[in-house]
Amino acid sequence: MKKIFIKKAKKNRISIWICAVVLTISMGTMTGCSMTKENAEDVSGQSESENILSVEDSPADNDIYENTTVPESSEEKVEKEEKIVLEIMREGEMDEMSATLFAGEGYTIYLTDGDWQQHAPDAWSGAFDGQIVLNGQVQLWITHYEDKTVDQVKGELEGDGFTSENSDMTRQEGEVIYKVRLNEFENDVWGVNYCYPIEAEEGWGALLPLIVDTFAVSIDDQ
Repeated sequence: MKKIFIKKAKKNRISIWICAVVLTISMGTMTGCSMTKENAEDVSGQSESENILSVEDSPADNDIYENTTVPESSEEKVEKEEKIVLEIMREGEMDEMSATLFAGEGYTIYLTDGDWQQHAPDAWSGAFDGQIVLNGQVQLWITHYEDKTVDQVKGELEGDGFTSENSDMTRQEGEVIYKVRLNEFENDVWGVNYCYPIEAEEGWGALLPLIVDTFAVSIDDQ
């Protein structure tokens, strides 16, 4: 009889202990869920109220623009940044000369810095310190032959006394040498003309072909 009563007592204690544990876990879970929900509502309300600025508190447009650097246009960047260095042999030594891109109507060409004075939209005279040199006999100019082939232009130049020499057409008048480099693009021909006196053969005569080599047709303008 004692053993029977002892077993029942043990079973009752175990059942009570299990119920207490289950009840404790349930109460803790419910409390945690309610607290989490309240915290979420508080954080959400706080973020919305703090992140929304009134018109009075927001920075003025003028303040934004004053601290903002306006980027340069693409054309300005081309003129300022597109530079190259031309290497020329002078008196047995290699010399480097900086050149800046010039964008004409339908073409581009690099001109050495400080060496040219423009006297027409597509024509320049050799210069030094802002003064034209060698009595204006150093010249560079662009000719656009529209709706013509290279053979047609060559025929016209040969009629003016030019002969083919390497990649150029050449003519000599007195002490001045005239040359033309022809560039064909679609149905047009571009002529890059230049001249210099014989006495400047090692100077301008060596520099001008390097400049002529930089000529290119602007496809976007065609």
